[in-house]
Amino acid sequence: MPESLVQGKGLMYLSWFYNNFACNPAAITQTDINEFVSYYSSPGGMHDGFNYFRAFPQDAIQNVNYSKTNLTRPVLAVGAGYIPSFGGNVTINYAFYGMHALAQNVRGGQVPNSGHWIPEECSDFVIKLRDNFFGGSTANAIKRQHYKMICMLVL
Repeated sequence: MPESLVQGKGLMYLSWFYNNFACNPAAITQTDINEFVSYYSSPGGMHDGFNYFRAFPQDAIQNVNYSKTNLTRPVLAVGAGYIPSFGGNVTINYAFYGMHALAQNVRGGQVPNSGHWIPEECSDFVIKLRDNFFGGSTANAIKRQHYKMICMLVL
């Protein structure tokens, strides 16, 4: 059903989210939105996007199972400082505190002046967090690359 409702309306549908879930909508340009829309408009793109949300019930079950043994490696968890669907300014970093149920060594915090699109809205801040987390040295290049891959999967 969702795919049918947005068919042919991908730009309008996705633009609404990029414009309304950002603290700084100007950080996500029309060129950026067009790029995102081009991927979602590819065959199966919107279906795959909706499947992410359809999987939430199964994800919750898996998270309960995974939380029985906490991760021992450090985890970087950041959350937005402004989420319109939570009423605007956020006082609790749900990502940070939520990760404490799954990991022993959680670092990170709240990203000020950011909405749902943290890397797009506060890229310099995110890069500094990432570099501090991995030590910023060339020796950690593989770890940083791995982090990028994880970010793409999580975000």
